[in-house]
Amino acid sequence: MSSLRIVVKIPTGTYPELLADLGTVATRARAERLRVLAMVGLRDLRQGSSRGQAVSNSRDPTEEGATDRKASANTIIRKLSQGL
Repeated sequence: MSSLRIVVKIPTGTYPELLADLGTVATRARAERLRVLAMVGLRDLRQGSSRGQAVSNSRDPTEEGATDRKASANTIIRKLSQGL
């Protein structure tokens, strides 16, 4: 079995919803929570690309990617908060 060791530092103002969620999880359970969130995020990305969503050219692609990622993260957090 192979494994990766990843250290994650999350600035307080960047993802307040994520910090609030992780703050409710026991310290030793946080890594598992992040793994679950990552898997849900991957699933969401794959389903989004398989639906063939059209991308608007009216915005800067860099700005659009950041906005889409934040919206996707907020959606995932809301779904997980509701217990999927």
